Amino acid sequence: MATIRPALQSDLRSIYEIWYQNEVLDVPQPPAPGKIPAYLQHVIQTGTMFVAEQDHKLLAFAGAIKRGKVAFLTDLFVRPTHQSGQLGKSLLQAALPQDNLIHCTSSSSDPRALALYVRAGMQPQWPHLELQSSKPLPSLPDQEIEIVEAESNDPELINWDAQIGGRLRPEDHQFWAREQRAIPLWFRRYGQFIGYGYIRREAGTLWSPQACLLGPIGVRNPQDSTPCVLAAVQQASRYASELHIQVPGPHPALKTLLEIGFHIDSIDTFVSSSSTPFFDPQCYVSSGGDLL
Repeated sequence: MATIRPALQSDLRSIYEIWYQNEVLDVPQPPAPGKIPAYLQHVIQTGTMFVAEQDHKLLAFAGAIKRGKVAFLTDLFVRPTHQSGQLGKSLLQAALPQDNLIHCTSSSSDPRALALYVRAGMQPQWPHLELQSSKPLPSLPDQEIEIVEAESNDPELINWDAQIGGRLRPEDHQFWAREQRAIPLWFRRYGQFIGYGYIRREAGTLWSPQACLLGPIGVRNPQDSTPCVLAAVQQASRYASELHIQVPGPHPALKTLLEIGFHIDSIDTFVSSSSTPFFDPQCYVSSGGDLL
């Protein structure tokens, strides 16, 4: 019988091993394990993380971050040898207990995961697509957008993110700046700010360690979504030849990004316990699957 308990710093190596077994080992020619992803440490420090342990061995883990009225499940992984049992359900209940918060996550394509979240009260909302581009992008049309680099931890930018992304989360902005060398941006047209965004220069993956990740990117009006995303893409191409961005299915920029050379690498499903989204998927590009 496994014991569910809060994760400790000393558990991180085993937690990473479980993540690696699920996300990497089942692909052809898997990359070798790298260093423990910094976001796992961030979740332990600023969120909650639980592990399932039996006979002094970790079998599974789950993490969540609670920002304002929203609790986002960052991870839920079970060792392949112990899947299809009750560990996932038990860890989900520990990470997202019954409360008055909105529970949500980005579910993988594994139908067992999606079924688990639906049974827990989270309903599918829209596809969440990870796009990648490793080819030179064409010259983009002038969108009349001026990019202004913001100060790190700019309180006004953090407030914009809270209003558009639905959660006040200064600790995550600090994490992007500190661990991922993120560049915060303002998008301006005719002297007026219309949006904000991030270019995260050290947020690559095991498969693409040199990739640059865009997001979050937010605007107040859907008609500004595509111009601001394209401006961010053009700016980010100065720092890396490979770009990644995670886009909600309803976002207006999705079609244009595919037209200019991005391709779909994976498709998750955004699920939420609230029938009313806490952010507008036409105005917001997430920071990625680990922190949304």
